[in-house]
Amino acid sequence: MVGEVGSLPSGMRRFNQLPLARPFILRFVAASAGVLAVVLFLSWFLVALTGVAFIGFLLLVGGGVLLWTLYQSASMLHVPLAVDMNHPFMDEEPIGKTVLMARMSDGAWTELGSGRVRLAEDELLGGSCLVRDDENYTRIGHFSHHIFQHKGIKKQVVILNQAIALRDLVNGAEDPIESAREREEMDTGLLDRSWFEEEKTIEIEPDGLLSKFRGE
Repeated sequence: MVGEVGSLPSGMRRFNQLPLARPFILRFVAASAGVLAVVLFLSWFLVALTGVAFIGFLLLVGGGVLLWTLYQSASMLHVPLAVDMNHPFMDEEPIGKTVLMARMSDGAWTELGSGRVRLAEDELLGGSCLVRDDENYTRIGHFSHHIFQHKGIKKQVVILNQAIALRDLVNGAEDPIESAREREEMDTGLLDRSWFEEEKTIEIEPDGLLSKFRGE
């Protein structure tokens, strides 16, 4: 697999360790606290009503299983992305070039090369694979056992592409979206509408996102 390095190198930070992930973590903690409070109350109430402690124990076990299921299904707590200290996701001014890595379904970390990414159906292994958004849809690796229409992994890929756009800004790399915009302007002259109004898949302009993370 191109770019595969296996374990995560030192100096890289997983997405759930970044300031950007804190709101997702806090929301999950708040929801978990609410579920736990309800389970504890029901356990106490049923034990007090029936005098059978085993009922309360079963409710506690069920609550634990429910919390674990919620944790596993929370896609934004498991974004398979890692950045180095120079990436804008770290909320600090970059002092050099930055790199990105993504974790494949087998746990191996792969450096994300040039170009944005998308999901495609993996007919051999099932689930979905990560491919480059180029003419050949170059395969990067098997990404998830979920089908590529799964809403959770679609959200993860949005984060990956935003991270790639910011990386390219820091590294001074040419953005394929910007190149296409320039070609269209050369062919048609002044545009009557914004490029980003045409491309529905692009939600945030990288320049604006970079300003946001720098607090400008």
